[in-house]
Amino acid sequence: MQTLVIGSGTMAPSLALCLTLAGHHTALVARRSEALAGAEAAAERGYGELAEADLLPATAPGWRERLTFDTDMRRAVQEIDFAFEAISEDAESKQALFATLDNAAPPGAILASTTSGMAVDIIAEKCVRQGRVAVAHFANPPHLMPAVEVVPGGATEGAVMDRLCAFIGGLGKEPIRLKRDLPGHLFNRLQFALMREAFALVRDGAADAEDIDKVVKNGYALRLAAEGPLEKADLAGLPLVASVAAYLYPDLDTSQAPEDLTAMIGDGKSGAQTGNGFFDWTPERAAAVVAERNQEVIRHLKRMRAKKGE
Repeated sequence: MQTLVIGSGTMAPSLALCLTLAGHHTALVARRSEALAGAEAAAERGYGELAEADLLPATAPGWRERLTFDTDMRRAVQEIDFAFEAISEDAESKQALFATLDNAAPPGAILASTTSGMAVDIIAEKCVRQGRVAVAHFANPPHLMPAVEVVPGGATEGAVMDRLCAFIGGLGKEPIRLKRDLPGHLFNRLQFALMREAFALVRDGAADAEDIDKVVKNGYALRLAAEGPLEKADLAGLPLVASVAAYLYPDLDTSQAPEDLTAMIGDGKSGAQTGNGFFDWTPERAAAVVAERNQEVIRHLKRMRAKKGE
């Protein structure tokens, strides 16, 4: 298969690595030539992480010869089977890119966005062949995370969804096929529901940010890999869950705008990139948290592999 990844940020090099490790010839195309070296280094780091963890697929040998870096998208798109867009979450930029892809890619190529929640129909608005456009939202970082949301637009053909899901399954990933498009898809709707409540708990002075994160990391999150929220409801018993929900629902946060975040940003607290947000950050601390996150995902992947081998 000939595959294309457009972008050079956090997602694109990791996704390109996934594709080439699975045996596909892959071109990563960036807008700026000066971004290519960083993208190449990121792919190399991802490979090293998988190699060190002994998680490389059998198709990995020769991966580096199959991966190219370029700035000429029209040249790279000419013979592709699948294209994956991983640029910024800006509707006009995505629309312009997909219109170009739609015009230049072979008629049978599938065009997928890795957006974490933008509507497929918005992204495909300027395409002539909207039936071949869909979302393939890889959880970050793609080279480690198994879950991939596959989302149709109003015009997406069923055969396109079938092919895209089969292709993603062939990467060793878990395609999660949504029945319809909706803002945030599944991953971000669930993630932001938890974050909205966490933001409110800080705002209302219920607990410090550190303790809120502790109760998630050292409590709730530990069982989520083996027990999803709907399984949890069934196991606890729906009558019990309903009785708790009856008094808890009215007290949960229902903010319709992120006013607390907007105020923090206005005070110069924009997160790890600027050195503070809910916490104080240094580059070393940020790198350590990401490294520990990746190692936790790797530990889970090894458990999954061992379970499949039973």
